[in-house]
Amino acid sequence: RALNTWLYDRDPFAALAFEAPLTALKERLAGGERYFEGLLARYFLNNPHRATLVLTPDAEQARRDAEAEQAHLDAARATMDADTLAEVAAQTQALRKAQETPDSPESLATIPSLTLADLERTNKNIPITVLEEPDAKVLYHDLFTNGVIYVDVGLNLHMLPADLVPYVTLFGRALLEMGTSSEDFVQLSQRIGRTSGGLWTQHLSAVVRGSQQAAVWMFLRAKAMPEKAADVLAIVRDVLLHVRLDNQERFRQIVLEEKASQEARLIPGGHSVVNTRLRANFNEADWASEQIGGTSYLFFLRQLAQEVDADWPSVQAALEQIRLTLVNRSAMLCNVTTDAEHWAHFSPQLHSFLAELPATPAVAERWAPAQGARFEGLAIPAQVNYVGKGADLYKLGYKPSGAASVIAKYLRTTWLWEKVRVQGGAYGGFSVFDQRSGGFTFLSYRDPNLAATLDVYDQTSTFLRELKLTQSELERSIIGTIGDVDSYQLPDAKGYTSMVRY
Repeated sequence: RALNTWLYDRDPFAALAFEAPLTALKERLAGGERYFEGLLARYFLNNPHRATLVLTPDAEQARRDAEAEQAHLDAARATMDADTLAEVAAQTQALRKAQETPDSPESLATIPSLTLADLERTNKNIPITVLEEPDAKVLYHDLFTNGVIYVDVGLNLHMLPADLVPYVTLFGRALLEMGTSSEDFVQLSQRIGRTSGGLWTQHLSAVVRGSQQAAVWMFLRAKAMPEKAADVLAIVRDVLLHVRLDNQERFRQIVLEEKASQEARLIPGGHSVVNTRLRANFNEADWASEQIGGTSYLFFLRQLAQEVDADWPSVQAALEQIRLTLVNRSAMLCNVTTDAEHWAHFSPQLHSFLAELPATPAVAERWAPAQGARFEGLAIPAQVNYVGKGADLYKLGYKPSGAASVIAKYLRTTWLWEKVRVQGGAYGGFSVFDQRSGGFTFLSYRDPNLAATLDVYDQTSTFLRELKLTQSELERSIIGTIGDVDSYQLPDAKGYTSMVRY
């Protein structure tokens, strides 16, 4: 954000000094000035400078592009004599040699870098206080937030039967986008916008360290200034207790939007789709992630889009069952991040909010995820592939160690980079290890190959077995790993991270 002004020789800290201009704007609005309406009229409604761009799908475009490219190559080949062809072959060999030749230690030494001595040897502790409210648990993090109160209201998804898990993302959207018994979805959206700094849903699905138990939650996350905190809690209360789930047309729109969004992310985010699909076979937590936002979720959306019209009462009944099951403070968790002064004022408000929620004995459901296919191919309309392979290392006997994260980092920056990206022509090659679950996956991004990439994955063990690692290479991987696990976080992210660890 500092670069937005700093790049143009203006104050890089201007964006941080928001209180004075925000107060001035509020005074203008209180005086009756239609400030935002004026901006909309000037820059949108009455702006004559505009362009209309229409994109029309064409099923034959890819074929024509391939034919044009081949014709271009054939024409270029026809103009080459034997000497020119030999020169092109020599250039290709030179390129391949350059790709396969590692950088010299002298070249690497010219790059500025940290050393292990520059790293802190102790973990950064995030303050946490566990409070037991009547039939509810509250986590509080005493951190400086510049006057902002961050609150997360967690719903334990393990209370749901397995067949309702795919509805979770849609249910989260319905809470915030279908209105309540006293206001339609437009009024609710406007109320959220003028009251809070944001209100959204976020899912957490992770294996509990040292076990195979899954922690699967959906959080309603909000941020507010102190004077608006009670109003934000009132919004959360209203959407949890009084959400309108009977608007068939509005829910149909949400389903179709979700379906289009999931289909649109297949190509730009294919590696993420593959990773989620692979890991769904390893443990219950990753299975839930796949049901909530993976390929299975897309298949579910396609079927649900038809059921909304064919059997709306059953769909509505499922949504109502989810609400009645999840909105139970005995199975909920609240997470608050702010400083002690503001917590003293907010704590009674939170207590009152929780007291309005129903409380009944909570019993987690037992899920029995079906084992997916060991080998699977999913066809998408793209000219590139996303190739993945993985395993649960803990089930194969691997003992947890921080070294695994360092190895995964080293593979990403050396072996996979050189073999999958540089030589293979993919846009990216990754290895991902989850310390909690033991899941390890290889992934490629926008990859022209398939079998060749799988061969690279299979050759990784031989590469590691024969590796002669220098001290400087090891240190670079350690530093890179620490950068991943101990990156800079804003106060709200620290509070959320502490909650996840809890």
